[in-house]
Amino acid sequence: MDDVTRELRRLKGVGEVLAGRLVSAGMDSLEKVAAAGEEGLKAIKGINPRAIPVILSQAAVMSSDASERRLGELRERTAAMGLRVQTMAADVKSRFGEELAGKDGRKVERDLLRIAGSLDTVAVLLEKRRKRAWKVLSKFEKRLSALEGAGLKEIRKGLKKTRKMLLRTGFMEKAGKQRV
Repeated sequence: MDDVTRELRRLKGVGEVLAGRLVSAGMDSLEKVAAAGEEGLKAIKGINPRAIPVILSQAAVMSSDASERRLGELRERTAAMGLRVQTMAADVKSRFGEELAGKDGRKVERDLLRIAGSLDTVAVLLEKRRKRAWKVLSKFEKRLSALEGAGLKEIRKGLKKTRKMLLRTGFMEKAGKQRV
């Protein structure tokens, strides 16, 4: 039994077979079950018509609880990434003090500031773009962990790739542009 059917089986009146039918009808989350409404659930074979209002109310309550929990996790994760960027900036300063005066050093400092700013943007846009924010933070974590212990040029290249990824996903603006 996968996580989707396990989540749907938490609803009173939904067993393993009915959960499978809901998934095959495209209702693979509590949010989709709640959004389907009474007419959407009546179209599912084998559902008890008297259980539909109970299923809908439970799905609405459970989906809002799960949504708030995911939003809290995203906020925590964004804050942790912000601290990680700050730690990385301090580490770069301590490891490459004299080299930071050069061209690569200035670019690394600039990119770290931009990336920290983009994390603030992620935190602001969490309400609207939860799924995208989760994916962006996952990629961001992977790229950041790959840069630990690297040399200044490797850090510069990695930050450049990270910055481009954030630009493509819409969580970072090009230099000179302001988000309205």
